[in-house]
Amino acid sequence: MNKILNFTKRNLKEILREPVICIFCLAFPIIMLSLFQIINNYTGGNTPMFEMKSLLPAIIMFSYSFVMLALAQIVSKDRQTFFLKRLYSTPMRPYHFILGYFFVGIIIGTMQTFTCIICGIIISLIAKTVFVSFTGIILMVLSQLPVLLICVFLGILFGILFSDKSAPGVCSLFINVAGILGGCWMPIEAMGKFELICRLLPFYPSVYIGRVATASLNSFGEVYQFDSVAKLGTIPIMIFLLVSAVLSIVFFKRSMTSDT
Repeated sequence: MNKILNFTKRNLKEILREPVICIFCLAFPIIMLSLFQIINNYTGGNTPMFEMKSLLPAIIMFSYSFVMLALAQIVSKDRQTFFLKRLYSTPMRPYHFILGYFFVGIIIGTMQTFTCIICGIIISLIAKTVFVSFTGIILMVLSQLPVLLICVFLGILFGILFSDKSAPGVCSLFINVAGILGGCWMPIEAMGKFELICRLLPFYPSVYIGRVATASLNSFGEVYQFDSVAKLGTIPIMIFLLVSAVLSIVFFKRSMTSDT
């Protein structure tokens, strides 16, 4: 256990030393929450998805994609600098390395979640709008946990598969997909067949379930319900979680075997 904790502390320090990563992981969600709240204020509050109840789960989900970027960068950098190869000669096992990166991703994701919630509370107090109930916050956080795990495992996987120069580019593609096809700031439910495509990925169902937890309004002015979209949405979420976890473990072990 000490090996995992020490490796986790080292990884966390390496990530926090990168100012760009800190900006994207912590400052960027705050900027987006504030920006969309300003837009909603100037549109007379007529944009339901820019209301805090609807916006909060979307920004939290989107911010998790930057966890993937942070992990991909540190894993790929450790490989390129032969840091991991030197550690392979130590008594550390593959699960020590994987858990060391995994826990860092969970820590950063947790920091993002609390940052978004606190920022949402402050903005709601300033704008004098209704915030999410305590029960709604708990359910929302739990509903977004699978996507956080997906982003963590994908970050480890991309860090193993790609170099420190190409890994950020691949992660940027997924970040854009998460933002656009996740319905963070687009009324996906009003786009007909395009919504069917978005349901096949974990991002839109995750945001949808999060908005069910916060009891927010959709683009039709109706409260999100745990309907067939939410129920069937758990399937791609679980599939992506399982596949990303298995692939990250398999390829990490294969890389470790080839390097040693």
